[in-house]
Amino acid sequence: MSWKKIFAVVRREYTERIRTKAFWIATLIIPFLFIGLFIVQIAVARRSGGERKLAVVDRTGRLYAPLAAELTRPQAERPPQGQSDPGNPEAGGPRRQTVHWVVEQRPVIGDLEKTKEILRKEVLAKKINAYLILDPTMLAKDQVEYYSTAVSEWITQNQLERAINHVRLREKIAAHGLPPEVGNELDRRIDLRAFKVTDAGTAEEKGAGIIAALVFFFLMYSTFFMYGYQVMRGVIEEKSNRIVEIVIASVRPTELMLGKILGIGLVGLTQYLAWSFIAMNLSLPGIASLLAGSDMAPKIPISMLGYFILFFFFGYFLYASIYTAIAAPFNTDQEAQQLAMIPMAMIVSSVAVYPAVMNNPSGGLAVFLSLFPFTAPLMMFLRTALGRVPAWQILLSVSILAATTVALAWFAGRVYRVGILMYGKKPTIPEILRWVRYSPGKAVPAPAARQAS
Repeated sequence: MSWKKIFAVVRREYTERIRTKAFWIATLIIPFLFIGLFIVQIAVARRSGGERKLAVVDRTGRLYAPLAAELTRPQAERPPQGQSDPGNPEAGGPRRQTVHWVVEQRPVIGDLEKTKEILRKEVLAKKINAYLILDPTMLAKDQVEYYSTAVSEWITQNQLERAINHVRLREKIAAHGLPPEVGNELDRRIDLRAFKVTDAGTAEEKGAGIIAALVFFFLMYSTFFMYGYQVMRGVIEEKSNRIVEIVIASVRPTELMLGKILGIGLVGLTQYLAWSFIAMNLSLPGIASLLAGSDMAPKIPISMLGYFILFFFFGYFLYASIYTAIAAPFNTDQEAQQLAMIPMAMIVSSVAVYPAVMNNPSGGLAVFLSLFPFTAPLMMFLRTALGRVPAWQILLSVSILAATTVALAWFAGRVYRVGILMYGKKPTIPEILRWVRYSPGKAVPAPAARQAS
């Protein structure tokens, strides 16, 4: 094997792809799209949640007035709910999105069902946004009924629920003869501040680090799909165009395969290094002024970037080898699609279980998935980003990954050297496996009814 020829193929694959306009457009625009997304989220969170017209049917006769006063009370005057509650300006936490309420009381017309029907038509006619039913029977079960065209407005519903609970708490306190101020004290909530323990000490974890870890996680996930599929497409395209027949006159099939995998992998790594560099410089003056005071600005530690490169390298080579072995025996994308579902299922399985790993990064499932070679690149990276992983587990995961990658690269090379020149009938799995045992000088175990090229 000539490394000089391999590097020549690497240079060709790399330069051809990074010279395209699409590569540079994606490399430069996508990071700013992410930055723009963070800025938009922050801007939306800082603005008011809009106006909501709420009709209240109070069958108790006593809850409407305090509820309306609670909902329309200025934000700064609301009882504190904890350190990061918007009603506690002295707490130092971020202000949450709030809703401006326009509340009006509605009487019961006829019976309750008829009243609901009238209010339902007003909601559909957009005269009001929602209506609330305060019924003594439902309140006895600690329930109220809220009707709206959009029941997914969790900010609106959360604020309304808090107001109702606060009114009910004050009512219960008054019923027991306690001072009204007791309600504010009892309604205070504990704000849990999470600190991450590291070798360097402890640091408060506010969620931005987790967001950055998930961004890298899904970037790696998409890489295995995108660039693995590019390897498969490149092999099939060169084979169908008969270009490979000219290239292997001076380069061995295995050298061509390794050069192609390395070249395309370097393109992906170059792109992600550029994105990481931009992400690590989010503190530039213009952007810092927009993100000032926000916990949403991600801060990417060097260790996270290092683990990303390490597991990107092994994961990419592992799946690129699989895609190469799948592409070599076939002549079109359609023929290779069925087998291509195998690596796709392996990659998707990592995403399917990542919430469980996030919930318990040191649990048995997380440890197993971070050692199993086909899920290890994504799962071990996620574990290192979320917390401290024992060094022996990282070394064992990397060792298993390296051994599996070498074995798959050897297998892919054996299939590639025979399959790259095979045309005609689509080979079967047993025929492809026989190619692995093929040695130079022996007759090529061609597929049945192979057409002459």
